[in-house]
Amino acid sequence: MALAETTPAALVIRLEGLRRTFGRRRPLTIPWANVQQVYADERVARAYPGARWGVATHFPGVITLGSFRRAGRRTFWDVRDPARAIVVELSGEKYDRLVLEVADPARTLAAIEGARR
Repeated sequence: MALAETTPAALVIRLEGLRRTFGRRRPLTIPWANVQQVYADERVARAYPGARWGVATHFPGVITLGSFRRAGRRTFWDVRDPARAIVVELSGEKYDRLVLEVADPARTLAAIEGARR
C-alpha cells in the first residue's frame, strides 16, 4: 500500500512494508506543478499494466507492483485491491502515471486536491 503525504511544495509517495522492499525504497517526491490530475478509477487499476520496465511484478488478481511501460507511457504501480486505487497523472517526471492502492481513496484524493489549491 502507498502513503500519500502532502507538503506545501510537493506530493510525496511512500510504499509500506514488503512493497517498499520489492517496489521502491525511496519516496517519490513530485512538485505540485507536475501533478496534472488525481482521480479514482478501478478500471485503470484492473487494466493490463504493460511491459515490465525494470524491477516489476504482475500477477493478475493478486498484485501489480513496479515500473511498467505501455503505449509509450511509463507508469509506476502498487495495487493489490483495485477498489482502493487512485491514479495520479504527471508531466515532466520519470513516470507519466502512478496507479496506487491507498487505505482510503476518498480521503486521500480530498487531501491531495486540498493541498494543490
